[in-house]
Amino acid sequence: MQHNDDLNTFYAKIFRRSFFSSLAKGKSLEDAFVGFENILSEYPNFTLRDVFISYFDKLKNNYRNEYVYKSAIVNKIIFGRHSPRTSSTSIELPVNNSIVDVAIFNGCSTAYEIKSEYDTPKRLSTQTIDYLDVFEKVYIVTHPKFAEKYCDLNIPYVGVISLTMKDTLKVEKEAISNFDNIKHDKIFNILRKNEFISIIEHYTDEKIHLPNGLVYKYCREIFNTMPLKLANDYFLQAMKKRANNKDFIDYIYSLPACLRALGYATPLSKKQKDYVVNLMDSKIKSC
Repeated sequence: MQHNDDLNTFYAKIFRRSFFSSLAKGKSLEDAFVGFENILSEYPNFTLRDVFISYFDKLKNNYRNEYVYKSAIVNKIIFGRHSPRTSSTSIELPVNNSIVDVAIFNGCSTAYEIKSEYDTPKRLSTQTIDYLDVFEKVYIVTHPKFAEKYCDLNIPYVGVISLTMKDTLKVEKEAISNFDNIKHDKIFNILRKNEFISIIEHYTDEKIHLPNGLVYKYCREIFNTMPLKLANDYFLQAMKKRANNKDFIDYIYSLPACLRALGYATPLSKKQKDYVVNLMDSKIKSC
């Protein structure tokens, strides 16, 4: 039992943002995998890419934690149903007083709140209220054995998806469009300064010439007077631009599929992205 717990700890550790970031910032493989040499020794000629792919499969089979769900959503929806060139995702996006696990932006905005077999619905009532202020569609993503329980909660507008044991996403309950309940001020709060300035200058066709202390209030007031559809369209465009430029898409495609969610979630410089991509072909036997 202890051995299995140690394995699960290892599987979970290497798919954390802090671990991925440390590799991108130059931490040696020997230091990164300290304490797990015996586990890695079974594949002495693997590259780092091979290790991630192999151990992600083990993670899926033995310990379907939140990252397994995030990876499935990114790969099945962004890289499957849509395209990273026309859609974008944000991982762990702050929304009001909550943090949505995965947000996807294409023709509409969709929030995916993960409730794995290791989670409880404890905060779900407040989380969904926060998400429905911002997103047109909201889904709970859960284990198949809990799907009925979440469907029975019958939260207005909120749908339910299960991550099957065959690694597919099955819609158990369709989300209902929540567009009319989206709040201007809540989507504005998610925008970065350069984004809302660009939006307001485009909308008014005028450059903003105001002291920094007044820019936020000025932009917010104008944004709140826009027709909701137009404000939401501006919001979608801004969110998509965050992660669909060519350099970033090339970087994401250079990572193994199991690391795409981490690629989206981990802020790195161009130099760090290039470094971690090149590191993928390093032999893990150096550990």
